[in-house]
Amino acid sequence: MIICSVVYLNPSESHAEKSDHNYTEAEIQKTAREVHASSSGVLDENDIIYMVLTDRFYDGDPSNNGTLGVEYRPGELKYTQGGDWVGLTQKLSYIKDLGVTAIWISPVSKNELLSRDQSESGYHGYFTKDYAAADPHYGTKQELIDFVDAAHEMGLKVILDVVPNHTADYLEPGATAYSSEDYQPAPPFNNPNWFHHNGDITDWNDEWQVLNCDLGGLDDINTDNPEARAAIKEVYKTWVEDTGADAVRVDAARSVDKQFLAEFEAELGVPSFGEIFVGDVDYVSEFQDYEWGVLDFPLFFQAREAFARDASFYNVKNILDQDYKYNDVNHLVTFIDNHDRDRFLCLADDNYQKLRLALTFLFTVRGIPDVYYGTEQECYGGGVPTEWAGIANKENREMMPGFSQDGNIYRYIQRLTELRKDYACLRSGTQREMWVEDKVYAYSRRDDATGQEIITVINNDVQNLTRTIPLRAESSLNIGTTLTNLLNTSDTASVAAGGVTGKQITLTMPAKTAYVFTSDAPETFAEPEKTVTTIRVHYDVGLGNTMYLRGAQYPLKWDSGRQMLNIASDVWIYEIERYGKGETFEFKPLINDTRWSSGDNFTGVGGDTIDIYPTF
Repeated sequence: MIICSVVYLNPSESHAEKSDHNYTEAEIQKTAREVHASSSGVLDENDIIYMVLTDRFYDGDPSNNGTLGVEYRPGELKYTQGGDWVGLTQKLSYIKDLGVTAIWISPVSKNELLSRDQSESGYHGYFTKDYAAADPHYGTKQELIDFVDAAHEMGLKVILDVVPNHTADYLEPGATAYSSEDYQPAPPFNNPNWFHHNGDITDWNDEWQVLNCDLGGLDDINTDNPEARAAIKEVYKTWVEDTGADAVRVDAARSVDKQFLAEFEAELGVPSFGEIFVGDVDYVSEFQDYEWGVLDFPLFFQAREAFARDASFYNVKNILDQDYKYNDVNHLVTFIDNHDRDRFLCLADDNYQKLRLALTFLFTVRGIPDVYYGTEQECYGGGVPTEWAGIANKENREMMPGFSQDGNIYRYIQRLTELRKDYACLRSGTQREMWVEDKVYAYSRRDDATGQEIITVINNDVQNLTRTIPLRAESSLNIGTTLTNLLNTSDTASVAAGGVTGKQITLTMPAKTAYVFTSDAPETFAEPEKTVTTIRVHYDVGLGNTMYLRGAQYPLKWDSGRQMLNIASDVWIYEIERYGKGETFEFKPLINDTRWSSGDNFTGVGGDTIDIYPTF
């Protein structure tokens, strides 16, 4: 007999109105799917998530920053920088204006001050010391509650990041007792019997290790221990109930017993989505039998390669073709970068147009889009990829550089959030592929009950292309219908007779361009004005050679070059949007990034097209 009462509460309900959740412990066998069938979640497919690292967003209360030179080291990104819940509260209007609907914040529990080797502080929230206490660097528990209440008043939901898998690194490898009275987690989690003692995970293909060993030395909680299992559920249930949070993201969910995940979500009474850091759909999809949703790492890995590094769309197709393996693809949380991966612009050589295409895909493909803080401010994570060394966890976690709402990318995201809210089919419509080749991808999102349909077409090539694309047989768009691009309403296409389904559209698409078509008659909209600096190098480098640029201001650097695009036998081109109009900069071309052009550096001006004729 299973007794399981779960209510997903509305953020408008007061904390005192939370319902009790009654269980017969250890008998809960329901999966998350069964729970969801009789419950309506607070976080849902209508949402747009904005992920922040609390410490890196805004310092609203300098008094809680900690000890200067110990854990608080401004400018040293492995240590605390001062962001807090008061700062998040002060910037809620900025977040709201971006158009997102939910804020995913860092784990809230008190962290160990420094790692065992002192090389970083617990600024990120994953070095848990006291599960029940608020981390003082973020503020007081009441300030967290005030933040959640303020967010709810503005119509924004709040997602807590929870860490049921591990504490900080207190136990020596394989040890069954603490070596110090002063260096251990707070009660009741200072019981060594609540942890595994099997050393670190050394083989991520060994599922026993994944479940029973330490992740990077962090002490792995043994949820097979009934006391530990009950305690971790109870402490996070209290956090959700006391703060009124609307959902949780489960850190390292891959390393937690799946049945525990189902019990955990049921106990908390809000939707959860887990981190399963794997690119295999078969592996990841199974977790949705136990949680409301999952982070869509399989799509992330392939989509990022397509948009940042010009990989084939066939790899994206291969992932989307497996959507049937999930319980609900609209509960997948999609993203193009995060706190453990290099910034998108870092991998895309600071190409803003690549970012726009990736964002367009993110907001029109199935799933719930998740925007990493600072993307809207063109953060580039230091500009040097670091994932080769493992996870990226330094430059990609930079301090928020500012809160301007005038930037091109900020306004582009605003447009995408507006479209997702205006068109229900972008939130829950069926996704159907229309066309795929290496550099062109087209798909439909259609509400089959109402017939509302949005068609997205992306040309990811570096050259203009003309394609005739059949509409889906399921489409109710009629021959003669005019389709209008919601990203630039001056772009239209007409549904014509022909093709395998009897209806098709023909498009001549500029390089690196996306269309989001509707059959509506939308209000006039033009893409926000860009300031593009174009450098054209006129020189024939000979067969098999390539032109590069180096310069004094990012994205150009003097120590390594940016590869240019060859558009004619003796013309190479590179475009930059980071320079302001009228801003001057120095640069120099190189052949194969080794042979410098002769003479002085060239000088360019932001917003201009600069033609140079170097000698070598």
